Parts: sequence; structure tokens; C-alpha cells
Amino acid sequence: MTHVMRKIALFILILLLSAACGRVPSVDWTEGPAEPDGRALHTLVLHDVPEGSRVWFQELFDSKTSVEGPTMNHYQGTSWYIDIPESGTVTLKYYGRPLLRRSWAPEAFVLQQQGSADTPMEVRYHFLEHPQVEKDEGCFAGNYELQPADIIPQVKQVKYLDSTVETFPETSPKTETPPIVHPTGWYRIKIGEDGVPKVESDDEDGAFYAQVTLEKLPQPLQPMTIEDWPDYAYRGFMLDVVRDFRTVDEVLEIIDLMASWKLNTLHFHIADDESWCLEIKDFPELTEFGARHALPDWNLQETCALKPSANGKIGNTSFYTAREYQRILRHAWDRRIRVIPEFDTPGHSRASIKAMQAYERRTGDSGFRLQDPADTSRYWSAQDFTDNVLSVYLPSVYKFYGAVFDEVIRLHKEAGVPLPAIHIGGDEVPDGAWSGRDRHEMKEIFINGMLDLAEAHGIRLAGWEDIAKELEPETQERLKNSLYFINVWNTEGIEGFPVVLSPAAYTYLDLAYSDSPNEIGLHWAGYVDECKTFALNPNDYKGDIIGVQAQLWSSQLRSFDDATYQMLPKILGVAERGWNGGYLETFETAFNRFYSIIIAWEMPEWERKGYVYKKR
Repeated sequence: MTHVMRKIALFILILLLSAACGRVPSVDWTEGPAEPDGRALHTLVLHDVPEGSRVWFQELFDSKTSVEGPTMNHYQGTSWYIDIPESGTVTLKYYGRPLLRRSWAPEAFVLQQQGSADTPMEVRYHFLEHPQVEKDEGCFAGNYELQPADIIPQVKQVKYLDSTVETFPETSPKTETPPIVHPTGWYRIKIGEDGVPKVESDDEDGAFYAQVTLEKLPQPLQPMTIEDWPDYAYRGFMLDVVRDFRTVDEVLEIIDLMASWKLNTLHFHIADDESWCLEIKDFPELTEFGARHALPDWNLQETCALKPSANGKIGNTSFYTAREYQRILRHAWDRRIRVIPEFDTPGHSRASIKAMQAYERRTGDSGFRLQDPADTSRYWSAQDFTDNVLSVYLPSVYKFYGAVFDEVIRLHKEAGVPLPAIHIGGDEVPDGAWSGRDRHEMKEIFINGMLDLAEAHGIRLAGWEDIAKELEPETQERLKNSLYFINVWNTEGIEGFPVVLSPAAYTYLDLAYSDSPNEIGLHWAGYVDECKTFALNPNDYKGDIIGVQAQLWSSQLRSFDDATYQMLPKILGVAERGWNGGYLETFETAFNRFYSIIIAWEMPEWERKGYVYKKR
């Protein structure tokens, strides 16, 4: 029996003995009703907790006012802890925000005692019964009479044997004057009365999309001619694996789903405050420390791992090795999907900062330091961190990211897969960062430092819209030369930059479907369902629109089932808008047709594969 196995066996024995004596620590959490002032009085009861212990838990929101019992202390991000003054049962009552969704309740309770292993605690929830609000689901009728070529995304032109033609407006390529120049991804399928398809295409993308279409058409194939192509060159999906990790096999399944809807870019969000999820060979601490989660020690120090993320998991190390990352790259490229990795900077950088502090402790090398020890800035980030901003004035910051860029370029090159860009984030740098220094000057230093790296490495950058704002004209022009795109998520458009539309109100799949307490997700930008994503109109936005993208942030996810539920079917609206920017019918008719296809062809396939999805 190994040392680890002995520890596990001992841990189980302790739990069993404790259970036999009736002293297993546990939790009851009771939801309080909303009061006129907008608060709710919640009750937390901790059973059989030892004196001098500490109870940790995760909760998304930080608005708490103690009324009874010991103090609830905020640590970083979603983490809270309670120091237990006496053994037995401890009751706390506190004012917090009303619980609009049950997934927002505190979770992942863990008992911490000095000299003992951290022990997960059972939690029992007592939720209020909220009245069900009847909603008008008329737009989800799904009673359109479908034709054989009705698939998602919908084809541009189809001519059946009876010569009926369906087409989308103002999207056909000019065919009157030879030579014909087809858009990238164009294809034509001719199916004769014998049911045998003949495919034409100008490139590998078009050939692949033709095959996807043939696999989706109902069997036996009906006589018809299809001509089809995408309206936008960039059709993306952003997957956040930082807050709730997705295994390699899960990522491959998501890539297969993307391919079935002709999406062509995986924006891979693999480094943020909560974790660093890619092996970088020169810096083992990035994953040994920055992808591992454990409770801080008794002195509130993270000495061997990062604090738990919102999902509360401890003791796990979740990252992709170089070989696993390359497996993902190849799987995607075989399906004509490009992968753009994102390392969020200069905010959202807590995992890399803490990991490189561990690297410096081990090696004594301060040459890759990411945060100035003399920095006395006081700030509070959007996700409740107070220590997640790079000291962008340190040359060591760019030395570190230069090494990261080197490794990412190497991995793509070895895999034989293109690297369209490296995404540097650039969003949500909290006010108060870089205390005593000019904020505008710090942004100029950061953008120019990253541009130096991009130019030296011969790569392009991408970022959230924030990186393109409030720059000096010279820096702005320089950025345009090295920029692949910016994700516009919060404004209507930014002139002069290539834009991937990513508006939160239409494309953030992590937002809840509705205000039902049983849904998961947030609603800071409203509610998002497949009707909302389908309603995205790229023509409403200014600027050089090169494509659209759906986003799945994972702070509210706890499993692959949660991920597929939030994706399916709402991601299909974004896929449709990326392939077809417009539609012929009224919105109601167009959506009814779209949703009818989902019911007829997509949902049965999800059922067959066992995916969890939103049912009406």
C-alpha cells in the first residue's frame, strides 16, 4: 500500500468512526425571504464543529452583514471563512442579497483544523418555494413545415427538383461576370435522382463544410442542388476552462459540436485569476502551483497551491500537458477549426502572479517577476480579487510572456497547426491598480510591451475591446498593424479595428435562460436563450465586423452537463448569425423555422449522445 493510499484509507476510517459517534460536521443553509430594503436574512447552521476550527466555503456574492454568530470573513475571489469560537452547533444569521437562483447559494463547505486534513462537509439546503411565473413561449412553437435541406446553419441556396429556390438576401457572390470568385468556404452539392452527391469546392474549408452538410441532410438524400458559403470569415466559440475545468475528452466533444455547426475558431480561455491551465516547460510552477487548488494555510498563505475557485474543488490539479494541448489542436484542425489561446492580462492574472512567486521562492530567480513587491496598490477587481494585476512597468513581465509566447508557438508548429493569434485579454483592470503611477501611461507601456513581443515573434494579437480604448494615436496605429481582432463585448463598435462581435446581451451563454430560480447562470447583462442569440444582428454594429463569437464563462458551471445545458441550444443562434447574417422572413417566421430545425434534427442527436440541454 502506497503512502497516498494509506492516507486515503486513514481519512476514510476517521470519517467512518466520526459517523459512528454521530459527530460528522455538517451544514444547514436556509434561504431567507427578500425584504423591502432589497436584502434577505439567511441562516447558516454549522453542526458538530470543533472549537478553534475554521470553516471555509465559496459564495459568488460578497454583500453580507452579520446579525448573529461569528464573523464571516472574505478572503479572495469567492472564498469565505468562519473561525469557530466553541465546539458544537454554531448558528449564523446574515443579511445578503436575495437568492435569485439556487445555484448562487454558498457551497463547497470544508472544515479546517490545524494539524489535520481538510474535511469536506455535507450541506443541506432549505430553499424557499417561489411562485412559478407563466411565460409566453409562443416564439418557441417549432411548427414550421421543414424541407429536406433545412439544417443549421441554414444553407444559402437550394434548388429542389421542382425548381423552387430559397435564398438569403444580399449575400450571393457576384456570378454575372466571369471569372467567378467564391468566398472562402464556398461549396456546391448536386444530388441527382439516384441520390448520389457530387461536391464542388474551392478550398479545404468548403470541402469540409460540404461533408458536414451531407451528414446532416435526412436520408435518403433527395434530388437537389445546394450552394452555400459563410457570410463571416470568423465564427467562434470561447470556452473558459479556468473556473471549471474541462477534460481533454470533453474539449474534443465540444470541438465536434462546433464543427457540426461550421464554427471555425476555438477561443481557448486557459489562464485567468483562478487557474493557469497549460504546461509551460520552463516554469513548472505555472501548473504545479497555478493549476492546483487547496485551502490557504492557517495564516492565510497560499504556500503550495492556489485557493479554491468558485467550484470549491480542492486537491485537484487541472491543466493540459503539452501533448494534450497538441492533441486538442490537431483534433480541431482536422475539423477546420483554428485555436486561439488566451492568457488574460494585465488584470485577471492572479494565477500566473502567484505561481511565479512560487517559482522565485524555489529558484531565487526574480527575472520573471510579475508583480512588484513594493506595490501598495489597493483595489477590488470585478471578481473580488485584490492582488491580480501585473506590474506592467517591470521588464520581467515581458520576459515572462516572451517565454510563454515561445512555447505556444513551438507547440503549434510541432503540431503542424496554424496559430492565428495569441489573445492577451486586456479587460477589467480595476480602478486603484498601479497606485502612484499614471494609469494611462501604464496602459501605453503594457500595450507597447506586448506589441514588442508580437513583432519580435512574428505573431498577431487579439484582445477584448478594452485594449483598443484610450490609446495614443501612435500606439493605436501600431496596434492595428499587429491585431487580428478585438472582441466587442460591452459597446456597439470601435472604429478602425477588426471586430469579432461578442456582445454580452446576445452571446454570453453563461447568462441564465430566464429568471427561474432553478436555472444556473448570472443575469448582469440580461437573460440569454436561443431566441436572443438568433436575434443578434451584425448589421446593427459599426466597424469592420469580421465575425461573431459565443462565450461560455464557467464561474457558475460545475460539470460537463452544466456546460452542455448552457450551450444547447442557445449557441446555435450565434452559429446561424455567423453563417447567415440575414434572413428572408419576418423574425417570428424565421425563428420558428430555426427552432423547428432544432427540434427535428439537433435535439434527437443530443438525446442519442446523452447531452443535457434546455427543453421547453
